[in-house]
Amino acid sequence: MQIAPLAVSGLDKQSNTSYDSAQTAAESAKFSQILDELKGRVDKASSAEEAKAVQEAKAAEKRDQELKKACEGFEAMFLNMMYRQMRATVPENTLFGESHALKIFQDMRDDELMKNVAAGGGIGIADMMYKQLKPQVESRNAAQNVIK
Repeated sequence: MQIAPLAVSGLDKQSNTSYDSAQTAAESAKFSQILDELKGRVDKASSAEEAKAVQEAKAAEKRDQELKKACEGFEAMFLNMMYRQMRATVPENTLFGESHALKIFQDMRDDELMKNVAAGGGIGIADMMYKQLKPQVESRNAAQNVIK
């Protein structure tokens, strides 16, 4: 005698299939939700890192510009001192004389002239100083960033 397998009605197969597909859909939705949440976290982290990198780049560029400006200021001061010494070798105008106001005007004009000369490239002192000081400034800033 053989035992026949129990026949499963079509209704049971459909309900089982519906249950399985519903469970699969729920798991898929839950997985999608978790995936979206993780993507959001990654986006927030990467955008924060990008913002920090942009901020650091701007700060480095600002320090670089400040260093260039300081080097140009030093060169302008050096050129101004040199120009004053050269002017001191020229004899004064004895025919009309030189007033105190004229000397002040000449000093102010010479200051501005030498600032413009230094800003336009000068004699190269600012460029040499910048090239020598830039690595030192960068290493100091990198050390400060590590400490933070």
